[in-house]
Amino acid sequence: MGSATSIDQTEAEICDLKQAQDALNSLPSDHQQLKHWRLWADGIFIDQPWYEHLLRSMTIAYTRMAIRNGSLNANPRSYHNEFHINDLLLRVMYCAKHYEKQLTPNGLAILSYFAACHDLRQDEVKNKTNPLSLVGSNEKISYEEAERIIKSLGTSTLWTAHHLLLLKTMIEGSTFGSGGKRSKNFFQGNLAKHLLQQLRLPNKNDEQLVLLACDLDTSNVSLPISDFAQSAVHIFDELVSHQQATISAHQFFSLQQKIYFFEQQKFNADISKDLFSDHKQLNSDKLIALSDHIEQLSNKLSDTEIKLAFLSKAQELEVI
Repeated sequence: MGSATSIDQTEAEICDLKQAQDALNSLPSDHQQLKHWRLWADGIFIDQPWYEHLLRSMTIAYTRMAIRNGSLNANPRSYHNEFHINDLLLRVMYCAKHYEKQLTPNGLAILSYFAACHDLRQDEVKNKTNPLSLVGSNEKISYEEAERIIKSLGTSTLWTAHHLLLLKTMIEGSTFGSGGKRSKNFFQGNLAKHLLQQLRLPNKNDEQLVLLACDLDTSNVSLPISDFAQSAVHIFDELVSHQQATISAHQFFSLQQKIYFFEQQKFNADISKDLFSDHKQLNSDKLIALSDHIEQLSNKLSDTEIKLAFLSKAQELEVI
């Protein structure tokens, strides 16, 4: 379990279901919160002995995300906020609809909790005790907090040692980028596949579940091109506002989009390949046209002008 030093003010203040619900009650009445997931979960999990525990865990995690990074924060992040949780939960439900037999209630519960917890922490300092670790500090400490939430609510039959290992691998495996600087541990995209190679889980279904979790995190590539473009703008805005990134909008919305789409992002799970790959493929030519359009614009345009041009071109490509 994580050390006490990683417990921040939000975690100290939102410890139980009542505190979480009181905070969520201050959101606008039209905020979706976990309503859609709850309606679905009531049908899928209602007979499971661990459902109440899961519901409490999800609510606490969702509230902390909204307070740290979203609608209950004076300086919310534009991408990694509670709406990102909702997006992933919709994808979990979509997968469940099409793969009822392959995705068990246990698996769907772990996927749901992954969605709620994988981005809980966003401002953690790099791991100085183990600088060669490929797992991001945000992901490492997000898992530690997710485990603390589980244990704070008492025993649950869902969270066996094996299921906790799957959750840990999902969250740590959602570390995204490139490990190319450390050629011995090279990875491209999310880290899940690399971690699974080290774990060598005997059950291939468990491997598929971990891979699916991390695929869902980057499946914005399969959205309609205008929605994908909007997600890219949210990511850029967050990079600038919260991470003080110095990348230009001109580069980010041209070359970097091609790198993300064609080189870094890949679907690894059988389910996500089946449900999302074709949609991504349909976006390929549009993504190239979109990125090329930005590349041909003057790099002296302001960030705002580049973003508007990017969104406008994406809307134009949507109807083609």
